[in-house]
Amino acid sequence: MTDTPTPLTFRDSGAGWHLKPRRRFLLIGAATVAGAVLALAGLRALLLGKVAAGVLLLVLAAAVAVIPFGDSRRRLPPATYDGPEGRGTLLPIHAVRVVSILALLVFGLLLVVAPALALREVLHDRGGDRVLGLVISVFVLLLGLLLLVGAYGGVRSRMTPSKGILLTPTRVVLRTQTEPMVFGWEAVRGVWPHWTRQRAVTDLIPSPDDPIHNWLSFEVTPGAVQGVNALGRMARTEDPTLDAEKIASDPHAVVAFCRFYLAEPEARAELGTPAALARFRDLVAPVR
Repeated sequence: MTDTPTPLTFRDSGAGWHLKPRRRFLLIGAATVAGAVLALAGLRALLLGKVAAGVLLLVLAAAVAVIPFGDSRRRLPPATYDGPEGRGTLLPIHAVRVVSILALLVFGLLLVVAPALALREVLHDRGGDRVLGLVISVFVLLLGLLLLVGAYGGVRSRMTPSKGILLTPTRVVLRTQTEPMVFGWEAVRGVWPHWTRQRAVTDLIPSPDDPIHNWLSFEVTPGAVQGVNALGRMARTEDPTLDAEKIASDPHAVVAFCRFYLAEPEARAELGTPAALARFRDLVAPVR
């Protein structure tokens, strides 16, 4: 049974998930228009003989256009896992897509190269406000470096095998970040799907274009978790959590699967066996 989502209207957080909010179409539309404008500008530059500027604008147009499509929707089934944490059933998550890594790389390089060139001009310019130009260049440069770090993190994510929620007969391991979070079944109090709205502190009124993030959190006894909850601040919880939109299997079946083994301790012995995989298939079977 899935949780009924709390409505988005005038709320910053709530229970349940909004996995396909209509506001996502606003992002797709904006990215498409921006990409088209940049592409036309790039083609015009090429026609005028400005090859370097034209190629740069076309690359930037491609990077902007793929932004809304950074999340994969392909479903992956659970798998049996046998590794250092023990034998169990792995509920996989999607790695960062290549297009997202390339977009971060393109924007990062642009924001690193452009201010470096601008900084050279500022230092040679005897007039104007050199301090202001220097501050702006350094700020943009740091932003570009931050994007490049994100691209590096995406590459590391793709190189890390067996990422997902690992359920073993004795414990739960969230292999969803660089440092896994580990906690025993006896410390789990519940499995909680929820969402949060992201908006600036100065943005006093929730609006349709605010990003919505969906989370899957495990309510765990304080002090019983090994590892750092890297997403806790964004998810507004101290409990172990992961991005629900990264779950590669049916997300609602994943919640039901975890809740079943939480409520049925004697059934946990089947985790890491074909019986657990069959149980998951039963949960995603269409209702007749």
